[in-house]
Amino acid sequence: MLNANGFVPNTCSAVEESVIVPAAWTAVGVALAQQWSLELAKASPLYITTCSIGGSADVGWANLEFIAGYAAFPECLPTNGAQPVAGMMMLETTIREKYPEGVYLMTLYSDLTPEMQLVQNYVNTDGSVAPLIDNVKRTVITQAGGIENDLLGSDYIITSRPLGDRYLVTSACHTEIEELSGQISALGLTGWSQGAHSKLPIVPGWNCGHDVANANELIAIQVIFAVMTLLLLSGDLLTTYQGLKGVLGGKPVLTYAILSGLERRKLLMVCILVNAMPGLLYMDVSRIYFFTENGFKIWSLSALMVASFVSFGWLLAVSLLDWLCRPLRSLLGQKCLTYSAPLYMYASIAAIFVVLAGDRGLFKQVYNAFFAAPPYIGMFVNNATWPSGAYVAEGTPTAFTWLQSEILTPLFVSWVASIGYATLYRIFAVRRCDTASTSSVSTASRIFLSTNWCSTNSFLSHVAPPSVLTTLPLEQSNAIKIGNRMFCKPSTMALLGYATVLNAPDATASMKKADEEFTIVSIYSLVLALYSPKWFCVKPRAVGSIVANTFRETKGPLDRTKTYIYTRGTCIS
Repeated sequence: MLNANGFVPNTCSAVEESVIVPAAWTAVGVALAQQWSLELAKASPLYITTCSIGGSADVGWANLEFIAGYAAFPECLPTNGAQPVAGMMMLETTIREKYPEGVYLMTLYSDLTPEMQLVQNYVNTDGSVAPLIDNVKRTVITQAGGIENDLLGSDYIITSRPLGDRYLVTSACHTEIEELSGQISALGLTGWSQGAHSKLPIVPGWNCGHDVANANELIAIQVIFAVMTLLLLSGDLLTTYQGLKGVLGGKPVLTYAILSGLERRKLLMVCILVNAMPGLLYMDVSRIYFFTENGFKIWSLSALMVASFVSFGWLLAVSLLDWLCRPLRSLLGQKCLTYSAPLYMYASIAAIFVVLAGDRGLFKQVYNAFFAAPPYIGMFVNNATWPSGAYVAEGTPTAFTWLQSEILTPLFVSWVASIGYATLYRIFAVRRCDTASTSSVSTASRIFLSTNWCSTNSFLSHVAPPSVLTTLPLEQSNAIKIGNRMFCKPSTMALLGYATVLNAPDATASMKKADEEFTIVSIYSLVLALYSPKWFCVKPRAVGSIVANTFRETKGPLDRTKTYIYTRGTCIS
């Protein structure tokens, strides 16, 4: 209970008094008596109910709410319509430069103070509107029992480092008193606290925001790498366009699954990774806004970016591992374990997205974890000390730290499934071949992909077949055998990251098709080879040429005095 001097002696329980240090508790009572003086003039004493918010392992943080009644103790969670109250106060912790040891922060609403009967519509950055009580009273209570007006009003200053210190995320909140009249029906409330004289339905809330250090730099990096991704994809996009033209024209076309060729497009994967990497930061930021109108939408977009980041990241790691194992290729008998990159990518991204964005409870879990960072000064609630607004400088663990199991489990399950699918597909394919022929195939040949035949092909031996892990369809059955010669298809060449162009005059000259000389370029530089002006300083380089279906290695830039046209290529022996 509260009178003009503060808390009435012997009316506060030991549990209530133990929430904060004794001197501060006494000062809170004095401050309440001062700021609810108009209410005390009408009814003394006031009946004060203390309500703990949080204070459990599931939530991870705690605050203490004070609700004042004129004639009886108010309920923390009323259920029978409007509950008349004399005032409401939220007690939290925060840090002020003047008090490095930490202080307590009071945010108070008074039923009879005229300045607090005004309601302002606060427009959030997402366009939603929140009606807030104007001119609520904010007071700092020191641990020594001092009472001071607070002009800042900020608390919950928490840092997070999902992308390191350079892109430090700093969040901060202002505790507010929200006016609820427009939300009672929408929220389906059966009870609420309401000013006995003002008739304003009220509830405490938080107005939170964040800042990202060097945010403009991060945006610029994303834009640059997005453009680079499109440039590196331009060759594949052009090939797709030419394929569509061929299909509509009833002509033979070059077809391949680009996902199966990603292991030979490492630079493209790096660009995709850099583009998706900010998703780790967006996920950390979005969890701050769990209770906002569009918070879950931002979280879902972040989940998709993180799913893409880890899925492409693992694919890049596997391709780098295979590249590092090149010296072991002969030692391992030129056999590879295969996986299906399309199955892995689709399954992994979809599964991770569903796990993260399909369960709003997980979103709430990381929201609570954000505010459950190690406290600088806490509150003792339910026999434990909980963070309540003041945090250590080290900040909070990232969302990815909390969600590693939820992210990595579907990632590796998808990876194993892709290996199983590719292996079973080969086993049954080889079994069909066994049935159709009199030769037999060993068990190892059924399980592993043999790349021995690649050494007999002039082009494949030049570009180096995979060593231990691959998604490339390099089964001998996918090659064309004529006599003792094994021919690599144009689609296989495209998967390996190469394209062919033809000298325009040669394409119209009256020569035999077998005499045509195809020039091989990287798929990255296909558009540059075909359409760049002659004065352009960057010259695409030739990898080699195809003459009479045989690969010939050539090094150096393309002859810029010539004009080249697109061709789907030819087989190489």
